[in-house]
Order: sequence, then C-alpha cells, then structure tokens
Amino acid sequence: MTTCSGQRGFTLLELVMVIVIVALASVPILGQFSQAASAQLVDESIQTAAQLAQERAESVLALRRASGYAAIATGTTTDTLNGTYSGYIRTLTVNSPATGNGCASGASCKEVIVNVASGGRTRATVSFMLVDY
Repeated sequence: MTTCSGQRGFTLLELVMVIVIVALASVPILGQFSQAASAQLVDESIQTAAQLAQERAESVLALRRASGYAAIATGTTTDTLNGTYSGYIRTLTVNSPATGNGCASGASCKEVIVNVASGGRTRATVSFMLVDY
C-alpha cells in the first residue's frame, strides 16, 4: 500500500472547534430574527389602527356632507369593535373649541379626534377641524 506524503487535512478537533465557533456566532443573528418578527406584529397593529381611525374620520365627514354641520354632535363615543378587529377600541371625541384655537373668526368650529387603542396603548390618532362658515 502506498501513502502520499504531504497530504494534509483537518483533524476532528479542528472541525469541532469550527462548529462551536459558528454556533456561537449564530446566536445573536437568530436573536435578530425574533426581534424582527415581533416588530412586524407591532407595525401591523399600528397600520390596522390607522386604517380604523381613518375609516371613522371619513364616516364623520360623510355625515357632515349628507346631513350638515349640526348633525355632528359634541361629546365622546366609544366603539368596541368585533370580529377581526376585536382587540381594538375606537374613541370619537367632538369638541367645540373656543375661537382662536385654529378657528377663523366668525366661524363655528368643532374639533374631531379619533383614537384607536389596542392592548391598552393608543396605536393611532386622527384629528381634524370641522368649520361652519
């Protein structure tokens, strides 16, 4: 039997050391994947809340167009949503601010604020001013 002198390879100990180093290096990288996944869930919740707030704001504007300025009553109403959006709470607040708070002189104004909360935290807010000249 002939043997080739000068052939070299990796020993079992060297291979085990490489595996250990690669395993230790991969731990922080895998941690980043879990953080990215949880960040995506938060982003999805914020996007859904923004859409729900926009939907309610548009319904207020549609009511004003259809029934007039007087149809928008001041006060606070809370919508507890069902189905796909069961974890969200939407609050509509309509205030009549005093003149000088962004309301033109001689005009009647109502401030409309829509808040959407999920998990006990406000995720989105839409606010605008309705003006009756």
